[in-house]
Parts: sequence; structure tokens; C-alpha cells
Amino acid sequence: MNIYLYNILIAEDESLERRALKHIISRKLNHVNICGEAKNGLEAIEMAKTNNPDIIIMNIDMPELNGLEVQREILKFLPNVLTIITASFDDFAFTQTAIRLKVIDYLLKPVKPSELIESIKRGISRINLQRNQETVKECNNTLIQEAMRFIENNFDQDINLEAAAAFVHLNSQYFCRYFKSKTGVNFTEYLSSLRIKKAKEMLIDTNENITEISMSVGYTDSSYFGKVFLRIVGMTPNKFRAQNKKQQLLIL
Repeated sequence: MNIYLYNILIAEDESLERRALKHIISRKLNHVNICGEAKNGLEAIEMAKTNNPDIIIMNIDMPELNGLEVQREILKFLPNVLTIITASFDDFAFTQTAIRLKVIDYLLKPVKPSELIESIKRGISRINLQRNQETVKECNNTLIQEAMRFIENNFDQDINLEAAAAFVHLNSQYFCRYFKSKTGVNFTEYLSSLRIKKAKEMLIDTNENITEISMSVGYTDSSYFGKVFLRIVGMTPNKFRAQNKKQQLLIL
């Protein structure tokens, strides 16, 4: 069974040219699917919307809309599509516009099979690079989410950056940079905010003393806990408790 990894849309108004392009691609490339054959510019846009091609091979001189006009429209909904333009003439202005519209190659007709295949292979290499980068990004995002769950489940323990990095099997320096880039705060700030959030809840909902609450949220030194609380909340734990208890009484 064939496993198609790359979808190619052929946009060419000449039926003989379409058949030739399809024959060359099918004969020379594996894991490629011809997902559509458009006969004019409007058809090409509709097929691109429906079939989501990775690569488009497009004649610049087509009915309804020319290749560059089609490319401009397709980029609005497929910004990463790779397009190879074919043309019967070499026009500098067209070439410059094609570059601005992210066309990856500009082949003169009659298109040589070797040039077409090499152009498609370059496009496939770019697709593979992009997919690999997306996979790494998704993997790293998953690891960050796992690290955040680890912190939330263990914030009351003596945990540190190295422990969180080890949990997700990342180098601690890389983990430190990536964690901040994804959350907007560094590891220590995130952990402290989580601990103080829980401490605020306990100050309002329980009658435990400051030392007990400090221990419950992961601080062995109640004096240090008080300093962190003051920095984040803007008042001491005792003052926070007094204010909120007073508000509760007023509500009652």
C-alpha cells in the first residue's frame, strides 16, 4: 500500500502539459500524491482549498487568473504552500514578483524532467525540515506541560529547577531558558507564585499558624516565606489574613 506524504497540485490549462507533468512526477517520485489537476486559475484556488497541497506546480499563463494572481490568493489560506511556477517566457518583472510571493522555483517551458524533479525534491526537503521543527516544538510544549504538572503536584516538597528538568529529561540550562520562553516567568517565580497562591487560600480558609502554612506550601523557613509573601502580595501573611477575615465578617 502506498503511503502518500506529500500532496502536489498541478495547475496547467494545457491537457498535454498536465499529463506530461503527472507522468514525470508519478514515475520519478515515491510517496507523492497528485491531489488535483486544475485547468484554470479559479479551479486552482478551489482545489487548493479542498485538497490542501504541500506543493503546487503552476503555469503562470492560465485563463481566469494568471499563476501569480492565483498564488497571491492561495497564500491567504495556505501561507506555507511551496509553489513552482512554469512559464513559456523569461520575464524579470514576473520573476521578481514570484520571489515576493514565496515561489520557490521558476521553470521555463518546455520543462525538463530532471529540473522539475530536482525542484520538487528541494521543496520536499523544505517540507521535511518544517515538519521536523514543528515536531520538536510540539514535543517541547508537551514537556513544558508535564513540567508544570510536576511542579503543581510537588510544590509543597523541596523541589528545584534541576528536579523539574530531570523529570522531563532535559538539560537544566536548556529547560530554564525554554520554560521562561513559554511561561513568561522563570522556574523560581512560577514555583513561588504557586506556593503563595496556596498559602493565601490557607490563610483565608484555615486557622493554621504561619509556620504551619509555610511548611504546608514547601517553605521550611517561615521567615523566608514571609519575605516571599510580602514581595508577591504586597503585605505580610498576618495582615493578609486579618484583612480577608474582616471582609468575610462584613459579608456575613
